[in-house]
Amino acid sequence: MRTTTAIAVGLLLLTAGLTACSGSSKTPSHTDAEVICESFVKKRLKSPGSAEFPGVTDADYARTKTISNAKPWKFAVTGVVDSQNGFGALVRSDYVCTVSTKNRTSWHLDDMDMHQR
Repeated sequence: MRTTTAIAVGLLLLTAGLTACSGSSKTPSHTDAEVICESFVKKRLKSPGSAEFPGVTDADYARTKTISNAKPWKFAVTGVVDSQNGFGALVRSDYVCTVSTKNRTSWHLDDMDMHQR
């Protein structure tokens, strides 16, 4: 699953590169919001290095909803993460992360709800 995170980051960079080359809109994408939310989720875990997010083809892959389609853009990302707890056991947590951005480079965590299953 770590590979899928690396792939998601790669896709984000590719998307950013293509957008810069094409001169098209600088509107953030669902993928941008998902990658940013994963980083905010990791910061809340006991063992961030053990975090594993489902891949794009997994049933539990993050779902993203656009809340605002104009500046400031706002997204709600719902997903799951597997990580080690304080005892080293692997646990699954559900999260809902709401993020916003005015310029695609600086993101703000508006709200985070996270709980173990």
